[in-house]
Amino acid sequence: MGKRVGVVDLDLEGPGLHVIFGVSDADIKATINDVLQHRVPVSQSVVDLTSKIQLKAGCLIFCPAGHKLDEILSILDSGFNLYTFKRVLEDLARDYNLDYLLIDSHPGIEKDTLLSMALCDYLVLISRVDQQDLFGSGVMTEVASQLRKPVVLILNMVPSSVSEKEAGKIADRLAELFHLHVLTALPFNSDVLENLSKGVFVLEKPKDPLTKRFTEIAMRMLEAIETGPSDSLSVNPQKSQPIA
Repeated sequence: MGKRVGVVDLDLEGPGLHVIFGVSDADIKATINDVLQHRVPVSQSVVDLTSKIQLKAGCLIFCPAGHKLDEILSILDSGFNLYTFKRVLEDLARDYNLDYLLIDSHPGIEKDTLLSMALCDYLVLISRVDQQDLFGSGVMTEVASQLRKPVVLILNMVPSSVSEKEAGKIADRLAELFHLHVLTALPFNSDVLENLSKGVFVLEKPKDPLTKRFTEIAMRMLEAIETGPSDSLSVNPQKSQPIA
């Protein structure tokens, strides 16, 4: 699609995006933990993945989180504030001329999750169709509503016993219940499970039908961000749009 995209791993308690992207310790000069603790500028934490994943247009940069025990404990102990995180995102967006900045945070209402929600322009929730996940999504939707953030929901790992028509009905009920836009419902796929997070699925299996679905989701997501879902608040336009 030719977009300039940044990804920040803000799952500080259990980071894992570096594994999916194939980023080794040798590739990492610094982490987002170091940046948030004022040890290094954000540029030192950036890993440029554009060549690695052979993008023909646009770019992809990645800021990994510290995955060593001492790094995790240190950031959980010291924390970080809204101003610091806001400045980091602004520096990334400006210095790398980003169109979109994706923030991957862990589930649940934690301080870093709330900070991400407070600063993002758009919130994407991914939920399975079990009671625990849906309850959590409902709580997150309520928080997003208080923060006046547009929300879309993606249903994931829908059991094979649930037909596409039934999944659509579930999505419609959730949209009405939570007052949000359900972007799509993805069926459970054993190929993704067997991939074991060893790589980016759409790059590993470009001809897989699910890759086509992911591409369609990305296009619909861009459209939703640009136009705003009909039942959500519109997004203030700006050059780089943080998405949590």
